Amino acid sequence: MHSGLDSSTEFGVADCAASGRVGGRRAAVSPPGSIQPHAALLALAPDNLAIVHAGGATEALFGAPAELLPGAAATTVFSSDQIARLRTLATADQPIEQPLYAFTLDPPDAVPTDVIAHHASGLLVVELDPCREQPPENSLALVQSMVRRVQSASTVQEFCEAMAAELRSVTGFDRVMVYRFAADGSGDVIAEARAPEIGSFLGLRDPQPDITNQPGPSSRIRLQPDARATAAPVMPGIDPRSGAVLDLSHSSIRSASPEHRLYLAQLGVAASLSVSLTVDGAPWGLMVCHHAVPRFLPYRMREACALFAEMASSQLEARLAAEQLAARLHSARVHEELVTRMSQESDLGEGLIRFYPDLLDFIPAAGVGLWIDGQFTGTGITPDAKQVAALIGWLHGVAHDGVYHTDCLPLAYPPSKAFAAQACGLIALSLSNTPRDYVLWFRPEIVRRVTWAGAPNKPVGVDSGDGRPTANRCPASWEEEVRLHCEPWLGAEVEAAHRLRQSLLDVVLRRINGIARERRSALLLQEQLMRQVEIGLNRSKDVAQTLQEEKRRRVLVEDDLSQVLRRTVEDQEAERLRIARELHDTLGQSLTLLQLGFDKLGQAAGDAPELKQRIAEMKSLTADIGSQANRLAWEIRPTALDDLGIQTAIQTLLDSWSERSGIEFDLHITLGASRLPPAVETTLYRVLQEALTNVIRHAAARHVGVMLRLHDRQVTMIVEDDGRGFSAAGPKQPANRLGLLGIRERLSLVGGTLELETAPGKGTALYARIPL
Repeated sequence: MHSGLDSSTEFGVADCAASGRVGGRRAAVSPPGSIQPHAALLALAPDNLAIVHAGGATEALFGAPAELLPGAAATTVFSSDQIARLRTLATADQPIEQPLYAFTLDPPDAVPTDVIAHHASGLLVVELDPCREQPPENSLALVQSMVRRVQSASTVQEFCEAMAAELRSVTGFDRVMVYRFAADGSGDVIAEARAPEIGSFLGLRDPQPDITNQPGPSSRIRLQPDARATAAPVMPGIDPRSGAVLDLSHSSIRSASPEHRLYLAQLGVAASLSVSLTVDGAPWGLMVCHHAVPRFLPYRMREACALFAEMASSQLEARLAAEQLAARLHSARVHEELVTRMSQESDLGEGLIRFYPDLLDFIPAAGVGLWIDGQFTGTGITPDAKQVAALIGWLHGVAHDGVYHTDCLPLAYPPSKAFAAQACGLIALSLSNTPRDYVLWFRPEIVRRVTWAGAPNKPVGVDSGDGRPTANRCPASWEEEVRLHCEPWLGAEVEAAHRLRQSLLDVVLRRINGIARERRSALLLQEQLMRQVEIGLNRSKDVAQTLQEEKRRRVLVEDDLSQVLRRTVEDQEAERLRIARELHDTLGQSLTLLQLGFDKLGQAAGDAPELKQRIAEMKSLTADIGSQANRLAWEIRPTALDDLGIQTAIQTLLDSWSERSGIEFDLHITLGASRLPPAVETTLYRVLQEALTNVIRHAAARHVGVMLRLHDRQVTMIVEDDGRGFSAAGPKQPANRLGLLGIRERLSLVGGTLELETAPGKGTALYARIPL
């Protein structure tokens, strides 16, 4: 039983007695070397990339069953580029423990397949996971939006409910639960988001949730896409070279144990996803997703869920810390008030009797009592004086460090069963180094009925037909009655009792050394502190006024600079427009007239070949000048930007850059039918011009992607290249930074922002965002 002393069951569990549980844990384990059958696995020797192990859907992916692949070369199933990537991963300097995305297989007549790799058992383990569902376009953006939507929750409970709702909204599972681990390793469902047509599991307890509460990367996330499918073995089961079994503890496609899949079937669940939550580096709970039909979440979606769980764990840790801090601050406030009052009392016992109701506010309890000089005084729910006297006699013989506490007093002191309804839990604080007088906090017995999600002894049987494990018939839920326990004392509450005891002992010692002298010293010290505080406040006021004035001046200067910069940019654009029109209208007309004049000269030249040739050369030169003038006018200020809008202007700009530089450009624009404000269009166009200039001059890129989209009243432009990149934290290089400074200044004029993502050899991504 999980309850301790005294328990009874609502549902019979005799049929489950032979279920195979060991020590409160499931006895069945995942068979060694088995993976999920929809995916495939290849374990490659790092020196020559020979296939050592194979398993899963290799015939569907490569046309060869898994048992025929060991011993073959990886070159028989992968292209040369893919082999080069795998060789790089196989010979990496540091072991790759977490699965790492390698590349995607995209055959013409089959679904794309993500290829994921990690090191295990001295081999490069390559996992092939078909993308049966659409992966997110931008995993990081998805996680950021998820975190933004949950971070407004103030309490831990609200935050857990928001996490469950957000994870269900993103993944589409029928049910998402948040488990919190109990002290015995079981998990309580404290929050839930579910489809309206399915029943609720809120408040249920699972004796062993989907991922064991052990820390480590192997338990970070686990997906079982089809619990009804038979696991696929990895062959051969033993490495013929080393004699070892392939370690799949870090595998993302490892199959769950047959017992766990039967448990899911018992609950009517076909697919499950479990993501761990950690606090202070230790397991705190889980987010568990259930679905009635199989679900094959893509690798990038699973990684997004895992990243969301990591970021949510940090926020969960902060909220838990905030609640604990609030409790400690409350305890500290009451502690300070109590100690202050006791310091002013001539007799400590009389002072405690006078102010003992405040002790209930110091440590939450049903009752509090004082045993002073053989007399008992109590308030709230407490045992009677005779029972307390016997309890004090027993406490005198119990070794403790001045504070004794228990949440199951009848286990240590059996006579207390008679008054468990008043005192099943006890904190006893002795008021001297030789225990004689005590402060006692009492908590009554809480009779709880714990509802388990499935019987704690989950059944595992064997079907006589095919030898596969099957579930015995047990109730879907199981209740037990827990007796002779109270609400557990928190560590902070026990710690508060120790602090209070130390403070009260200090009061006694100070009183021995002269209460009057200490009181005068305290008053003098308080006056000195008040004077220092007053001086400090005055200085702080002066500093605050100075800072306020400096802030006001800075705001004025920045406003003036902003106005000057805005006027400069506006004048520059106006001058560009005037020059462009002059080039197009005046010079263009003149060049047209000049060409007409050359045509007439050609007609008047008659049969003079040399003259006709010279006239033709002059016409060609005039045409070139006209083309250059048109190009220059376009670069100075494209008329399409004013007449046709930003989309046409950007497309023309990219066509021009591509023709001149030989770089391949991709353009994706989702702005809708409406035009952007002119200032915004001009800013975006100039930012793109400067970004492309930097790419051509410095990046040595072969491909540039440009994305422009409008979402939630914000326009975002992304310019991403595959060039050499640079170190954002490295030494400043003026030639490379002035362009970025200009871009930031232009964006600031329309309230926009600039972000960069870059690293040496990893390319550069520029994000320009402008609110509308």
